[in-house]
Amino acid sequence: MIGRNHRFNLWLLFLMLPLFILSACAGDSERDREGEFQVIRDMTGREISVPAEINRVIGLRAGALRMLTYLDAADLVAAIEEPERTAIRPYLLAYPELKERPGAGPLMGGDLELIVSARPDVIFMTFTSRGQADELQRRTGIPVVALEYGDFSNRRDLFFDSLKLMAAVLGKEDRAKELFEYVQGSLQELQQRTEDISFEERPRVYIGGVSYSGTQGISSTEPHYPPFRFIGVRNVAEKLDEGRINPIQGTFIDKEQLMMWNPDVLFVDLASLSITQAEISRGTPLYSGLSALQQGQVYGLLPYNNYAANYENILANAWYAARVLFPDEFDDVIFEEKLDEIYEAFLGKPVYEELKEAWGGFRQLEAGSYQQ
Repeated sequence: MIGRNHRFNLWLLFLMLPLFILSACAGDSERDREGEFQVIRDMTGREISVPAEINRVIGLRAGALRMLTYLDAADLVAAIEEPERTAIRPYLLAYPELKERPGAGPLMGGDLELIVSARPDVIFMTFTSRGQADELQRRTGIPVVALEYGDFSNRRDLFFDSLKLMAAVLGKEDRAKELFEYVQGSLQELQQRTEDISFEERPRVYIGGVSYSGTQGISSTEPHYPPFRFIGVRNVAEKLDEGRINPIQGTFIDKEQLMMWNPDVLFVDLASLSITQAEISRGTPLYSGLSALQQGQVYGLLPYNNYAANYENILANAWYAARVLFPDEFDDVIFEEKLDEIYEAFLGKPVYEELKEAWGGFRQLEAGSYQQ
């Protein structure tokens, strides 16, 4: 028990790192004498000259457009990847006008001709290599800034370094610092509210139906699920061998393994509820084999992945899971107000009501039927 708590505390100390000190690997910049451009070093180590004043941008590949909205830069977006128009994502609910922007082509890279016709001053690109970024910049003649999307578990520093880099290009440094400090403060509060709970009192939990390139069944999970780490509960899937864990293509277990684990509480990603409800309803082997289903300890969480991780949903999920699992420690929290606070911190607007309409919202799922 001491070893687990020690690792948990070390992990929490990691989030205290001063990520907004300019580093040699990301965010370095210098302006020329006339102030017409600045030289920045992107997340692949490339040095690029970008205009000192940015009026039009494009975010390509998973998470890039989301990051622009985090920095209150939606008004600068010149074009969007075409499938963004029909997606249900918090940032598109906060800024529906983005769906009216010209198309930049398909997901994960767009279309060269459409990108050039949108006349962006700079292109931000995630999930790319140095060579791919160089090639796109060569073919378009537009500066391409490569970013790392990171995650909220083991690579939070990469995400915030990328956000800081984007902010340096856009002149949004104060906004990036504000968001970082909010996330840091929220995670500290979650830790403080749960730090006196003994290891034995921390429930064994599982999250199923995690989306990877689309909705998935109950066997799809996330061993490093950040909301569980934020509140120190025992994710039964953490026992999986690292060789079986794939953050891009997904991590999948056998249903028999889930029954062997028999978690105290089962959480379901609401994006996949239409699939998972058939797998865990009355009369199925899982219903017979999982005590959490028989005891009604099943709860819905907002989508974790949707063209990369929804960081605002992840933090909201942590607060909801904490409220479910540790009601005494969170009985003073007005949950609806907390949700508004989270979405406003990330997106500048409270969008939970719109998300609730789309996904049904946070709730305990009815044992055996799992209808909305």
